[in-house]
Amino acid sequence: MYGKLLSLVLLVSAPVGLTQAACNVADAAGADIYDARVFNWHYYVNQNADLLQAGITSTTAIRNHWKNYGLCEGRIAHPDFHSVQYLNLYADLRTAFGNNYAKALRHYIINGIGEGRRGYDANAASGTYGRWVARNDIISVSTSPRVAGAVDSVFWGGREFINSYDHGRQLQPALSKNGHGECFNPTLAGNRADGVRTTTTSVLEGAWASGSAMATQTLPAFWLEPFTTDWCGPVINTTRLSNYRINTHLQVGLSGMRHAIRFQTQVYVPEAVNSLVIEAPTGYLAGDFTAFYTYDVVTQALTPLSASLPAGEQGKPLVLSTPSGSHAMGVWSPGLPHIPNIGYGQFRFPGGTESQATMKWNAVYRTGAVAAGTYLHYTSYVAVGSRENVRVTLAQLYAAWRNGQL
Repeated sequence: MYGKLLSLVLLVSAPVGLTQAACNVADAAGADIYDARVFNWHYYVNQNADLLQAGITSTTAIRNHWKNYGLCEGRIAHPDFHSVQYLNLYADLRTAFGNNYAKALRHYIINGIGEGRRGYDANAASGTYGRWVARNDIISVSTSPRVAGAVDSVFWGGREFINSYDHGRQLQPALSKNGHGECFNPTLAGNRADGVRTTTTSVLEGAWASGSAMATQTLPAFWLEPFTTDWCGPVINTTRLSNYRINTHLQVGLSGMRHAIRFQTQVYVPEAVNSLVIEAPTGYLAGDFTAFYTYDVVTQALTPLSASLPAGEQGKPLVLSTPSGSHAMGVWSPGLPHIPNIGYGQFRFPGGTESQATMKWNAVYRTGAVAAGTYLHYTSYVAVGSRENVRVTLAQLYAAWRNGQL
């Protein structure tokens, strides 16, 4: 599965940019420009980081930007509809509307959906529009050059799960060596100083996506700047870019399990180390995933975790959910816990605006001494859906593993 990635796609730029003129919303008259089939505020800001740089971080400001500018600029605001792709797919619409993206959105809502037209180009998922996308019939997972192959979108049930506010979040692998923590911490999406920038210090060497699968290869940046001191002590790395290499391979949907995502991580270790701690992966979710649960693989039951529980690891798979249970994400790995009572971490970062608040889980693996030139491999399974969807999927995954079917 791992080895050299084939058909890696060179990076491309997104086809839209800032405009000076305000949007003519009248071109979309009769259609709700905030229709959940074409717009999701969290997805919109995740994929348009220049909004974050401009301080546009509240839901009201984000919606206003879409209305006043983004709609007519042809920006993407939903994984299942992009006005640029919609027009490129249908010659009759290009003839009728040219590059009037507001009219394209109006047509899709009022006519296109009923006509069975597709709102995105399924054949352009591998970088053509600046994104790599893997999906099944219910879940969309994607990445972009901004985060060097980290997953910056998991979309199900009409909403975005991932907080991609800065380069320390996303759904991604990261690691540290010899007990140095963040003072030697190659992180796939980038350096802490990258902040809300539209670029990253990490180097995405290649990416590929087709259908329900996606793969990336990245040289990750160190989380902290060299020659500085932080809470972990003196920073160990002497460069901003590491020479560790991280490959990922994702499969959205498994046989009989539509709500499951297989997340495989390969780490190339370029130097001899005494030990490694590897998040394979960690997931940073939106701030309203405030209900935390452990999952028992034997009883198949979810047990709530108190919000006052200190951050850290414990030994059972985790599920993070909205309070109503309408949306949830869980993680389980057949390789955890390989040390009793630790392996799954839970963290809460509730501060800031809606775009900043974050809830986190991680799947944590630990090694002893590792020789230079070693490749390490890890497999975790992520379940996405309602809380009950996630509970059932974790049960299915564990049963399939016990039966030798994973």
